[in-house]
Amino acid sequence: METIINQLFWLWVPLSLLPVWLRIAIITYIVVVCLRPIIIRLLPRLIKWGSILLQKITELVSLAFMKLAHRKLMKRRDEGNYVIPAWVDVMEDSVAFLLKGFMKTEQLFKKRTRNKYTLRKTFRITALLLAIILPMAIINNPTTTYSKSWYQFEKWASEEKVKKALGFDLSDLQGKVGTTLKQVEGVEYTLKEQYEEGGNIRETPSLDGNIVDSLKLGETVTYLEEEETDNRGITWLKVKTADGKEGWISANIVVKA
Repeated sequence: METIINQLFWLWVPLSLLPVWLRIAIITYIVVVCLRPIIIRLLPRLIKWGSILLQKITELVSLAFMKLAHRKLMKRRDEGNYVIPAWVDVMEDSVAFLLKGFMKTEQLFKKRTRNKYTLRKTFRITALLLAIILPMAIINNPTTTYSKSWYQFEKWASEEKVKKALGFDLSDLQGKVGTTLKQVEGVEYTLKEQYEEGGNIRETPSLDGNIVDSLKLGETVTYLEEEETDNRGITWLKVKTADGKEGWISANIVVKA
């Protein structure tokens, strides 16, 4: 089974010849279209079964409530009070409304979808829109989580599956991917050699900011593409440590790693 799955990654080879944005668009479109039969067939059944289950639960709960309400009403009548409390009417109406809604939902999804062409058309339009929007979002925002996930997927498919499992090297075809991955991973900074005692990472871009962490000689931090200059003329870089802490460090004491 694993061998068969690995063979499917030969399809990744011709895709690697295409620009990154076109690869994203094609795969997005294929994934959405492939999900269509699952959503159309499975989702209505889940909704129908859920409606039946909720209907049964509501009936059981309402039965217990009605028994309790009946006892209280009989006790009130024995005391000569024949007025029915408003909360009884409210609860009865609420239960009837819920049961009616669940029954309508069940009946609705018992019927097979009549206009399949409209659903197919809707899915195709959705797939097309996502195939346009997602590549733009990934290309224009390379440091976001979803962009990193995509480029990591490309790296995994190219190196782990195509190169190692199938023995085909895509490094020449995907030079652009490697470059983009380096950009996505972010620029790293380290302390200048003369700062042996280390440097402080502060909560705000100022010498008055609280210290959230420290950077030792030899350690690196990732630059988060933000910088500010304080009233003293010191430029501060927003960085992230290996532990995930974010803060600001003076550009005067660090250099690119």
